[in-house]
Amino acid sequence: MHNLRWLFIAALVLLPGIAPADEGEHLERYSYEETKRLVSFVDDAAALIERKGEVAFQDFNVPGSKWLTDDYYVFVYTPDGTNVFHPVETQLMGRDLRDLRDMNGKPVVRMITDVAKRPERDASGWVFYLWEYKTQLIPLWKSSYIRKAIAPNGKTFLVGSGLYNLKTERVFVHDRVALACDKLQSEGKDAAFKEFRDPASPFVFLGAYIFVLDQSGHTVVDPSFPNGAGRDLSAFRDAVGMPAVSDLLEKLNHADEAWVQYLWPKPGSPVPTRKLLYARKVTVGGETFIVGSDFYLATPIWMHV
Repeated sequence: MHNLRWLFIAALVLLPGIAPADEGEHLERYSYEETKRLVSFVDDAAALIERKGEVAFQDFNVPGSKWLTDDYYVFVYTPDGTNVFHPVETQLMGRDLRDLRDMNGKPVVRMITDVAKRPERDASGWVFYLWEYKTQLIPLWKSSYIRKAIAPNGKTFLVGSGLYNLKTERVFVHDRVALACDKLQSEGKDAAFKEFRDPASPFVFLGAYIFVLDQSGHTVVDPSFPNGAGRDLSAFRDAVGMPAVSDLLEKLNHADEAWVQYLWPKPGSPVPTRKLLYARKVTVGGETFIVGSDFYLATPIWMHV
């Protein structure tokens, strides 16, 4: 009986659509419950497609169900960029939307379909873009989580959902910096730096961007001051006098990556808010660069992170 029990558990793990054993670890990458709910929602939708195929679209289209509420809905694309399901903007269904871009020219659907190019059966990724929101004149940042799902008939779909003004997660910044370092090493500094400066690239996200310093703290790529390369930031001090960049450089003397927290007022607010900066060292063509990004933490100043 004991052996039969373990055989049954093993069979469950191998069944398509059954959540993997590390689902908890998958969600533990994120700090905020809203992010975890969105990831779980999309993962559940992908699992339904893997079990039922396109019949799952009928479930996604029921108002008031878990799949279609005021806050959440599912959209589905094929790897060639064709929208095959959208319960809110039904006029998009059946159209090749690979050329759909946000206000900065970011190719949103091409970034969605890039997830299909990854070899993992359950490949996933995030797309951050500025999008219209109800009757507001100014687009808001929208964060969409995308999962690859393979239906029983072998068809591949990209299933996703998004939320406006999702809090910036540490992992978002960590992964974008890692992607930037890979880009720099694989394509060289000229091509990479050009893309880092491009607001239509994946390296501008949720109000953050990728910057590049040299080892002495001078800016090499600084999208906030595109014509100001060479600024010496080594003496920069935060709102309470902490030498954030100097501390970063010191940490990177002993490690390949580092996090630094400092205080800085948000735009429109005189009150200092915590910012978290993440950076890595990367060597290309004999030159060593510091590639990083930072963001405002959503938690109050007194909370531990």
